[in-house]
Amino acid sequence: DKHVMLNDCAKSYTDITDARKGKELDKRWPDLTYAEEDAIKKQSFWRYEYNKHGTCCSERYKQEAYFDLAVNLKDKFDLLQILKSEGIIPGKTYRVDKIEEAIRSATQEYPNLTCIGDSSKTMELKEIGICFNREATKVMNCHRRKTCKPLNKKEISIPL
Repeated sequence: DKHVMLNDCAKSYTDITDARKGKELDKRWPDLTYAEEDAIKKQSFWRYEYNKHGTCCSERYKQEAYFDLAVNLKDKFDLLQILKSEGIIPGKTYRVDKIEEAIRSATQEYPNLTCIGDSSKTMELKEIGICFNREATKVMNCHRRKTCKPLNKKEISIPL
């Protein structure tokens, strides 16, 4: 079914032992909760991302190919640049629907926005998810979107 979320298919992450690959991945897809050396050593962020998303396409993309694909898609859909081109910049607040439409204008489909904070106040954008088909060849609408509910029409802040 094309509307099935591909999450948590298996837990099969293997630590990245190639130091060059680890440094390259940290530069292009960093774990912002640890210093670089600790992030590369612990690999908890990459483990989480691979186990949550990468294992769902492991028949097509082995772990290393998954990470290569992920950073290539990150470059293809440069979310910060997409937002800037629509006048949305970090450090300010924007309506959720304005952010959604900015992403949709670049991808042709709706993203999944995740926010953090107290919903009675201005929340902060935590993550922008772009959904793909299993082969990662086509952007799809994110079904069961979180979209920073219950704030669909309220403002959220974009962190610096």
